[in-house]
Amino acid sequence: LAIIFYSFLYIVCVGLSIPVASYLTLIGGAIFNWLALPVVIFSATIGATIIFILSKSILADYFSKKIIRKYKSLEKGFSKNHFYYLLFLRLIPFAPFFVVNILAGIVNMRIISYIFATVIGIIPGTSIYVFTGITFVELFQNSQIPKFDITSSRYFLFIILLSILSLCPIIFNSLLKKINN
Repeated sequence: LAIIFYSFLYIVCVGLSIPVASYLTLIGGAIFNWLALPVVIFSATIGATIIFILSKSILADYFSKKIIRKYKSLEKGFSKNHFYYLLFLRLIPFAPFFVVNILAGIVNMRIISYIFATVIGIIPGTSIYVFTGITFVELFQNSQIPKFDITSSRYFLFIILLSILSLCPIIFNSLLKKINN
């Protein structure tokens, strides 16, 4: 019952773009241990898909006016290759999660591509947050003060490498176009 409530809360927070998902993920790791990982990935994807669909349909005009002006460069990136660009933004969050959800809808990304890029892209970061939540419990039990700097994480290099890897198809495609022209 606690997992269902937690998942529902997570979906609502992401769906309404309330910026507490990082904290919820840490709490999930602390309470549910590694079981939080699939729950968070599922819940975050459902919540993100809700705002994605809304930005594609009934809230498209509203979001276009509010978001596009501020994030014009991201819109250009989406126009080149939706899937890989979203994957990159999920792996290395240059823009807030909710903004990326909205932009993907505004630029008419296909829902299947959106869901797969979201799931694949949030796995590394979510794993780190869940692991950190699990570690917090251990540190607090041993009366140690945790360090909150993600760049000191042993997984930081792994995320950077995955992000670069996600850009390889776009870079390769652009190089091929230059060679062919």
